[in-house]
Amino acid sequence: MMKYSQQSELFMLIGKTIKKKIEAYIIGGSAMLYYNAKEATKDIDLVVTSKEDFDELERAMKSIGFSIKEPFLNKKYEGIKVNKPIFFVLGDRRVDMFLNEIICFKLSETMKARATELHEYANLTAKIISPEDIILLKCATERQGDRQDAKELISRYNIKWDLILKEAEQQSEAGKDLFVVYLYDFLEELKDDLKADISKEVLRNVRKTAEKAMVKVLKNKDFIKVTKFNQAK
Repeated sequence: MMKYSQQSELFMLIGKTIKKKIEAYIIGGSAMLYYNAKEATKDIDLVVTSKEDFDELERAMKSIGFSIKEPFLNKKYEGIKVNKPIFFVLGDRRVDMFLNEIICFKLSETMKARATELHEYANLTAKIISPEDIILLKCATERQGDRQDAKELISRYNIKWDLILKEAEQQSEAGKDLFVVYLYDFLEELKDDLKADISKEVLRNVRKTAEKAMVKVLKNKDFIKVTKFNQAK
């Protein structure tokens, strides 16, 4: 587990090792540390937007002493073509790095614009995504503890659900229909199982978008695991 100070020290080491200016978007539990919504994170999650930056960060990570480990994903993605991260491991520290897409979710221009909090670590600029976008990406990764993390953000912040719905619609327009279908399941389980404060209206609106996405998924004969959503259908 890494606390905020330990994560910052690692980012500074990376920033001093890379040989060019690089912007990275910080997501997941790593981003939650900046919002004081979590005391420590199991791993660091970051996204870069160019292959050149990705390759330079990979070189730096190896130079520091990290080795590459085969990534693991939620079982619901078995048999589905998604964008996997590279896992860098050094002792009990792990850094997950994505290029443009996070599993079945695209880092959109609107998400980049919402990442207004910046932290400079030598040549590395860390851009922290918004609480709304952390929740969205918790659905995409869906690892152990992600639902509890999402509930914590909902309880601490005045979540702008209209932004989440709009982003879901944009992801569908960008061809990321699988994500939208899973988003409905994720939010419904948050409300039913963890009693998260999500209104019925929000769920209805997300479901409408998910229904349209499901039609596209089935029309394109894309493989999809059985979910609460398509069982209900």
